[in-house]
Amino acid sequence: MEGTSEGSAARARKPGRPRKAAAGDTKRLLQRAALRLFAHNGYAGTSIRAIAREVGLSESVLYAHFSSKQAIFDAVLAEFGPQGVATMTGRVDPDLAATDPPRYLRELVLAFLDEWDSADARLLISLITRDGLLHDPALRDALQAMRASVAHLLDRWISDGLIARSLGSAHDLALWFTSPIGLARILHLHADATAQERNGARDEILQHTETFIQVVFNSRTNSADSANA
Repeated sequence: MEGTSEGSAARARKPGRPRKAAAGDTKRLLQRAALRLFAHNGYAGTSIRAIAREVGLSESVLYAHFSSKQAIFDAVLAEFGPQGVATMTGRVDPDLAATDPPRYLRELVLAFLDEWDSADARLLISLITRDGLLHDPALRDALQAMRASVAHLLDRWISDGLIARSLGSAHDLALWFTSPIGLARILHLHADATAQERNGARDEILQHTETFIQVVFNSRTNSADSANA
């Protein structure tokens, strides 16, 4: 009976249709292969056929996972490009956002830094800067989404009275916070960066984070002290 059951399950599965886990693995292999080829040959110089061959697949199998080369690039950008706060929630205790916002922000930045210092993430930065993709709509949208997620977090802290409204809107504060960090990533966390450059970028970003924290979370106290003086 057991063998019959297994045989029935095998027959019920359509031939050639990969299991869900296998499909996910294939998509990831295709993304990584595309990233390597994009970085080496440029986006325009990389064909769908080349990406498929890189992982030993046919073009038809690739198209079962991605509708176009742009779709592959978008997937690569979503994984290794500018991520929103939500993508890092599993790496930082979410309760800290309410109990200790400065610590939450520090740990959040550390989680981003660990992600951005990976080989694939740095390869993406090299691709973007070398292939003229800094103005790509997909990258612009990803940056805006990342900044919006930071602004949402800051707006919560402003509403809770932890950050003085006089400092500016949540959007303005998010722009101040994220812009230097993004610039440091582009300049120093690329594929050819030395260990010294990468460590320097890390220190620069952490110092900026600490300055931001000291200014925005102490502003409320300073304003109250001035009013009582």
